Amino acid sequence: MAIASPPFRFTNHQYHRLGEAGVLPPDARLELVHGEILTMSPIGPRHSLVTKTILGSWIHRIPYGWHLGIQDPVTLDEHNEPQPDMSVIRGEPSNYLDRHPGPHDIGLIIEVAETSLEFDTGAKRALYASCGIVEYWVVDIPNQRIEVSTGPGPNGYASTVVLAPGQAVCSTTVEGLSLQVAEIFPPA
Repeated sequence: MAIASPPFRFTNHQYHRLGEAGVLPPDARLELVHGEILTMSPIGPRHSLVTKTILGSWIHRIPYGWHLGIQDPVTLDEHNEPQPDMSVIRGEPSNYLDRHPGPHDIGLIIEVAETSLEFDTGAKRALYASCGIVEYWVVDIPNQRIEVSTGPGPNGYASTVVLAPGQAVCSTTVEGLSLQVAEIFPPA
């Protein structure tokens, strides 16, 4: 009778060592989720346009004491280092010379979902909630809506609100960050 062993889970340190040793290709789009090294979906043109539209809207409106991370890693715990499409991070980029931002540094994470909707609204939402990310948005390109989750806890977010074109979304964590839902979606 074979005894099933638990799957091996990489730590952030091991993950970085694999990169430093050249085991992981330097140009690969990878992230560490629950100790597994996952290949990220390719970024399509619509995904890229939505991300750039949000960036363009916010670039001059980020309040003092915050900055934007664009597809940069965040370290959530020992086994999780995802690369969200956007993050709003406390402090100056130079504050993070020796580490990636962690849950207490992050005011908002945004995932732009074109082909990754199930993962972003399932496993990633649960991960961000359990690690204490206070506000999480999923920009749902196929359905042209934004899902806003707040109130993180070990069992998920306490609240998720779905906003459609004609509505506005305002960050509950980072003052002054808002969007009209319709302005970020390209015509079909």
